[in-house]
Amino acid sequence: MSEPQQQPPPPTQGTPPHPQGEHYPQPGQPQGRPGPAQQYGHPGQPYGQPNQAATYPGSAASTASPALAGGGLGRVAFIVALVSLASGVLVALSLPILISAVDFSAALYGAFAAVGNGLVLIVAIAALILGIVAVRRPGRQLLAGIAIGIAASEILGILMSWVSNLALTLTYR
Repeated sequence: MSEPQQQPPPPTQGTPPHPQGEHYPQPGQPQGRPGPAQQYGHPGQPYGQPNQAATYPGSAASTASPALAGGGLGRVAFIVALVSLASGVLVALSLPILISAVDFSAALYGAFAAVGNGLVLIVAIAALILGIVAVRRPGRQLLAGIAIGIAASEILGILMSWVSNLALTLTYR
């Protein structure tokens, strides 16, 4: 006949139970670094199981992993950076089409390019800011890094285009 299994004593109100994996030195054990955590208990009992989050009365169980917390904002930054890139390509491709379809003057061409690239610049700056915020958060940072790269190249490309157009305009007057 087998012996009945005893249930663990309920924790007292004054002292909280020790988290799993926390190790306290035993008498006669050196006081240096703690050794590996020992698992106590019989198979089939809910306490002492590895890879199991301990929940205690009065404690809130976290549903989101900290590794996934920064991934959402990085994904948003990546999508905004792709929108910036796609709109920049559309603006660049639409300028020659509009010139051939309609008789554009130089001033009208410059105004259309400035407005189109200005909107792309605003979206790229938003993607850059979102990417920087996402990189500073814990979690996945790959998409945030890609968003920063795309947005920074868009911003630098637009600014260099504006500076070169300004220099070209000032030298031909």
